[in-house]
Amino acid sequence: MRRLHLAAGIGGVIAFLLTGQYMDRALDHMAGVPDLPRMLYRSAHIYLLLGSLLNLALGVYLTEASVGWRRVLGRIGSVAILLAPPLFVLAFISEPHRSDFHRPFAGPAIYACALGAVLHAVSAVRRGTRTGIPQL
Repeated sequence: MRRLHLAAGIGGVIAFLLTGQYMDRALDHMAGVPDLPRMLYRSAHIYLLLGSLLNLALGVYLTEASVGWRRVLGRIGSVAILLAPPLFVLAFISEPHRSDFHRPFAGPAIYACALGAVLHAVSAVRRGTRTGIPQL
């Protein structure tokens, strides 16, 4: 899983840089872009960075549980977080062209990041052997 997260993180950071260049060069620093599309472009761009950095951090630091429910939770969390950058790229490409504020890609990707982070946190908590206090 670490390699997948690392690849998704690096690929996502590259996509973040490319979306920034697109807004700078193709959209002329967003000058003259109406408020709603400008906000949707910028938010998808920043959310892409969020999902990419989350994957990058997991790619560097992830330690999976060996067996059991903690491993399953961690895997589900990883899948959720791995889905986020591609969804944010789709959000960047399609959502600014909508006439409404519906976010069919960014919304689920944000929830995937949150779900994945929570599942990884829960899977990392272990019971203390003597005190019964949860420890990381």
